Formats: sequence, structure tokens, C-alpha cells
Amino acid sequence: MSNYDDDAVSTRQKLNSISSSMCMAKWLQVSLHLPQGRTHSCYHPPTHAIPLDELKKDVGALHNTTFKMQERKQMLEGKRPEGCQYCWNVEDAPNAPEGGRLSDRHYRSSEWWVKEAWDEVVNNPWDHKITPRYVEVNFNQACNLKCSYCSPHLSTAWEDDVKEHGGFRFANGTGHNDIDYLRKTGMMPLEVARKDNPYVEAFWKWFPEVYNELKVFRMTGGEPLMDKNTFKVLDYVNENPNAFLDLSITSNMAPPQPALMDKFIEKIQKLEEVRVWEDPERFNPDSGNHWYVAPACKHFSLYVSVDSVGKQAEYLRDGLDFDTMYENCRRVLSETDGTEISFINTFTLLSIPNLRGFLDMILKLREEFGYENQEDKVIQPPDHNGFKHPEFVRKKRQRVWFDIPYLRYPDWMTIQLADPIMLDTIQSNIDYMKANVLPNDLYGRKYTGFKNYEVLKLERDLAWAKEGLNMSDAELSDKLIRFYEYFTQYDKRRGLNFLETFPEMTDFWNEAKEEYEVKYEQT
Repeated sequence: MSNYDDDAVSTRQKLNSISSSMCMAKWLQVSLHLPQGRTHSCYHPPTHAIPLDELKKDVGALHNTTFKMQERKQMLEGKRPEGCQYCWNVEDAPNAPEGGRLSDRHYRSSEWWVKEAWDEVVNNPWDHKITPRYVEVNFNQACNLKCSYCSPHLSTAWEDDVKEHGGFRFANGTGHNDIDYLRKTGMMPLEVARKDNPYVEAFWKWFPEVYNELKVFRMTGGEPLMDKNTFKVLDYVNENPNAFLDLSITSNMAPPQPALMDKFIEKIQKLEEVRVWEDPERFNPDSGNHWYVAPACKHFSLYVSVDSVGKQAEYLRDGLDFDTMYENCRRVLSETDGTEISFINTFTLLSIPNLRGFLDMILKLREEFGYENQEDKVIQPPDHNGFKHPEFVRKKRQRVWFDIPYLRYPDWMTIQLADPIMLDTIQSNIDYMKANVLPNDLYGRKYTGFKNYEVLKLERDLAWAKEGLNMSDAELSDKLIRFYEYFTQYDKRRGLNFLETFPEMTDFWNEAKEEYEVKYEQT
């Protein structure tokens, strides 16, 4: 068991002392989807609407909605909120070890940003309006890519595609990415000009109120580099330094205008500048005063969404130029001092064929920008009120990370459809990772190889994929058919060719095609 798991086990005991369904993320984490005026805590529960009448009374309703506070009440009473079913399914899975399986509610409640706020949660009633410590925000759905598993409500490029061609239609009468359906379910952005979005306006009233207590702030999209609010946040942090804030952005790193990348790197460089500032509300035990010698924030990270490499990555994320993305990432690593990049591979069926290429990309970048190739950087901060401060040392650190969460929707693209050959491919890559794990201490001083917990994540993905072997023949047939129908239409719309891009999946494609023909083309 890893240290990560040990922390989660310990946290489970603390949560159980409160109630059997307690989760700190329900109080301390919020994801804001401002184009739609919707929110949830972590990304597992469905989003729910932020009532405008609540927002007009209190901008804190961006987080403390009536709906969410009722869920908190349920948890304190030991009841299970329906929207949190993902974690309940994990915990209740058959053949669970003693004590049950660890779920995301245990891991999230173990996070460092939770610990200092634990007492505030425990010592207050369920309707206490709490300031979140972890905030994730999507300002609008502007995006230049049409990723295969994405949707018009998260990408303007997808919206344009569906407006031109209509939603996808399947022979069984169902559809996919239909704008009218998305609008009826509240998923499409509001029918207002972006500049007039009341939720964005409320955010900019709320953000200064909670800013000093934030520990993690993350911007997503769409493509956040295409939105002016992203740069407004970066400017705000530069003008209002917060020594306790982890700031990050999730990007495809291939914005449509190269100038956006230049502007972005300039903002990162500004964030990294060591400056001296005073914070009258916070005492700094290191200096014995209220002033800080540090960059504008504790740390800045970049999360890059890419699910394979080369042409297969471009197929999965239509509109992506892989080489441009890769070189932009190298620019960030080369032109900044401490910014970390974490590549997020949303693991789909189509990620399997070139998984080795993705892992090799990680190894290559770790070798180029790894710990062993860095030096501690000594910086002399500017004088402050005539006082010459001691040197600031920017410690070398790991700068290349990755994560590999598996896709759950659409279900015709998940790794649970993997055939035995594909499962063997995943296993061979696990073996490859194990062969390239380097010894490291608690803080991971060796960075050119893989980490044990990274191997564990892929092993968990494989275990979930293997659950698909228990799928009924009827369910498997249905998903294979929709896979074939979807990518046949996908190719026609985009001018792509699945088999040319994924020759390794020829047998799988032919099986899916045969299932379709047997069911719908029988004479």
C-alpha cells in the first residue's frame, strides 16, 4: 500500500467518526460551470443549477447552494446523496478488501487543502456557509478542438459542427450531442452574450471575498487560453500575491493564435518573479513579520489534455496539431523556472494502441527537464523599505507529471470494451512502467523514471477495464454497434479515416461492423 493509500485509510477512520457517508469535498471543493450557471463539488456528481435568486442575495451561492447544503445535511446524518453514487459504487464493489474499497471521497478528504479547514466543517451546522479551499472554474466553452468524447456544451468548435451537421443519430433511435436535448437539460450555455453572463459577473464579486482563503484555484474550459477571464485571473494574482495558493490551468496547449501562447508564457514568468509584499492579515512565522519574499503564488501548474501521441492523438482531439502542442509544452518548461506540466490522458479505448508512445513521451520530457538536469536557483529579492532581504532559493523539483483517469462516457469509447488483445497491451505497458521505476525517496528525487503510484493508477484502470469482460452479450453488442455508427459518422464529418489511423484496431472495427450489419442490414 502506498503512502497515498495509507493517508486515505486514516482519513476514512476520521470520516467514519463523523458519519458513514461524510466527504469533505462537499464543503471545501467547488467546480463552477459559469456558461451554464451550474455547479457541483467534485467532478463525479451531476451538476446542478445555481439559482439566480439565491445569487442575487448572496454571491456565495456560487458554492453554498441550497441543493448542496441539503446534501451536506444528508452526509452528516449518515445518508448517501444520490449524486455521489460513483463513490458508493466503488466502495460497495464485490470482493472488496476488509474495510471496503477506498473511493475518491477518502482520497479527496485526505488532500492537504482539506486539513486546516477540517475543524471548521466539523464544528459548524450543516447550513454553515463555508468558503471553499479548492475552486475549479470554467468561464466559457470557447474551444478550437472537437475532441471525440466531448460535447457542444464544452466546445464552441463542437457546437459549430453540430449546427452544421446536426446531432449524431443511431439506428436504435437514440442520438448523441443534440443541441436541443442539451439545452433542455440545462447543459448548453445561457442564451446571453458572454459579457453579460450574470454568473461571471457574480464570480468577480465573489472571488476577492474568498481569495485569501483559497488553497487551490484551477481554470478549465473549453480552452481557457481563449478566454479573457483567464488572463484577468493571472493579472489579479500578480497584483494580489498569495503565498498559500496553488494556481493551475487545464489547456490543450494548441490555441488558435500563436500570440496567445506568447502572452501566456509572459504571464507565467511574471507569476514566478520573486517580490516582497506585505499582508496585514497574515503573520509570516518565517520572517517574524507580515511581509513575504516569494513569487506571486505558492506554485503554478499546467495540466495538458492529450490522450495519445501523433496522428492518433490528433484523431482523438480533432483540430489538434500534436507537434505544436508538444513544442509549446517544451517552451513552457524551457522559458519558465518552476512551472510543472501534468499530462492528462483521459484513457479511452483509442488511447490503448499507442499507450507506449505516450509513456515514452513522458520519459523523454522527464529526462530533458528532470530533477538531475536542474540546479537550485538563487535569487536576490529587491530591497524592502530599505531592508536587504536574504537570498531566495528556488529549489529544483519535478516538472513533468502525468495522470491517466479512465473515460466513463460515452460508454462506446470506454476501456471496458477492450478485447483480450487490448487488455494484454495495457498489461504490457504496466510491465514496461515497472521496468522503468527508479528508486526514490518520499519526495521523489529521481524523476526520469515512473513512480510507483503511477503504475498503481494504470493497474486500477486495467482492473476496471477487465470488469467489461462480465458484460452481457446484448450489452456488448449494443456498445459495439454504437462505436461503429459513431466513428463512421465522425469520419464522414471530419474527413478522417479510422482504420488508417488505428490499423491496430482492424479486428475490433470489423467485429463492431459485423454486429451492426447483422442487426440492421439483414435482408
